[in-house]
Amino acid sequence: MVPVNRKKTILEVVQRILLLLSLLFFFPPSVSASYLTAKGSNLYNDKGEVVRLTGVNWFGFETTNMFPHGLWARDYHGILNQIAQMGFNCIRIPYSNDMLRDDATPGEPNFFGEDPFFPRDKTQFNVELTGCTPLQMLDEIIRYAGVLGLTVVLDNHSREHDGYMNELVWYTDKTSEQQWIDDWVMLAQRYKNNPTVIGFDLENEPHGKTTSGGATWGTGNIATDWNTAAQKCGNAILAVNPDVLIIIEGVEQYGSTMYWWGSNMRGVKKQPIVLSHPEKLVYSPHEYGPEVHQQPWFFESGFPDNMTKIWDDAFGFIVKENIAPILIGEFGISNMDSYEGKAGIWFEKFIEYMKTIGCSWTFWALNPNSGDTGGLLDNDWTSTVDWKVDHVNPLCAPLINEPIAVKKPFRSSNESSHYIRIHGKIVSVDSRHTSNGSLSLIDMRGRTVRRTTGTLLSLEGIVPGVYSVQYLPADHGSTVIRITIN
Repeated sequence: MVPVNRKKTILEVVQRILLLLSLLFFFPPSVSASYLTAKGSNLYNDKGEVVRLTGVNWFGFETTNMFPHGLWARDYHGILNQIAQMGFNCIRIPYSNDMLRDDATPGEPNFFGEDPFFPRDKTQFNVELTGCTPLQMLDEIIRYAGVLGLTVVLDNHSREHDGYMNELVWYTDKTSEQQWIDDWVMLAQRYKNNPTVIGFDLENEPHGKTTSGGATWGTGNIATDWNTAAQKCGNAILAVNPDVLIIIEGVEQYGSTMYWWGSNMRGVKKQPIVLSHPEKLVYSPHEYGPEVHQQPWFFESGFPDNMTKIWDDAFGFIVKENIAPILIGEFGISNMDSYEGKAGIWFEKFIEYMKTIGCSWTFWALNPNSGDTGGLLDNDWTSTVDWKVDHVNPLCAPLINEPIAVKKPFRSSNESSHYIRIHGKIVSVDSRHTSNGSLSLIDMRGRTVRRTTGTLLSLEGIVPGVYSVQYLPADHGSTVIRITIN
């Protein structure tokens, strides 16, 4: 028999090994990554460089499905690869408190179609997520996002699944304020020392009229003052995870002034949020056009020139007065021609405004099944809505974290060419075919992302994803193969 103290020693060793493996699983130590800090209206990485979060919302965890939508048509590797390839550096992932429970059961997706961004047999789609709880699914999606160098903002979208339309404030009869804080502290501990998880958006769109029990700011009513609750929760998070950004939205009504849900930040002027680590504070309004709601300012005679002052008054002053950084957590559009073109006019005007103030943002949404706005992906969950991508892509900032994956391209099984060879990160052309010609790397949208004259093409620095390599010699027809860069 092994003595009791010996058993304890063995158990401690095993526990330490498991802890080390879990840390390596979430974040290998050789990777260059950075937490972010705020100074004035800018975010900085650990090198002191100004950075911006520029990303997209991928929703579903907060719904009855309790997993990100689209996994019935795609593999999560492929969706994340495509997000990175479109040029984003961040994903805002909405979730509900319901999905955090041990007995939470995700729906069972029915798989169809193909995933060109992560070719694998359809029967293997999302196999890594099989049998997982929703929270374990989130773990794995965060892990692979980190592999690609993407960052993640977790957005507490509702307490109950699909409850965001009915919940005015941050607690319900089922989920108390203390439970809401405890859930955030649990997530803060779970993702501590994981720079992929860059920020926590504490509550999605506190709203409602102050006369009917809606969220308030600075009134002294602890039952409805969102700023007081946000400050309390943010400090509880920072007590266990002092690295993560605390992202705080506004309310709908401040004084007599109404604005979008969660986007009225006027209270910041008199009652700013005070955190134990003030360098971790980010404010986050949302902004939409007339497709979401026909606000009166869209129909004023001065539209769209009236919008700059409206935005400045609601939230832009936070940046312009160098108070703190802002992250536009949601903005989106379905059709540029909606409301006699007012939707498109608003959209382009707001993009120009974001350029002017230099803020971070996450577009709503990746999902095509967003009822108000549609998505960056079309209804097949693979094709992109190019005009949307073309509008937001110029606003994208570089990756904040370095991709973890070693890029190992491989030729697809249907390759017919014997001219093109893959050697590590180099594409080369067989020496028997070295007449004047060119090699091009083409992404899934048909854009040439790299081209060289000659017989060698470097893949250094290419975003992971699926590409075509085209060799176009002078003396015969072109040859094309498809490769995947992981």
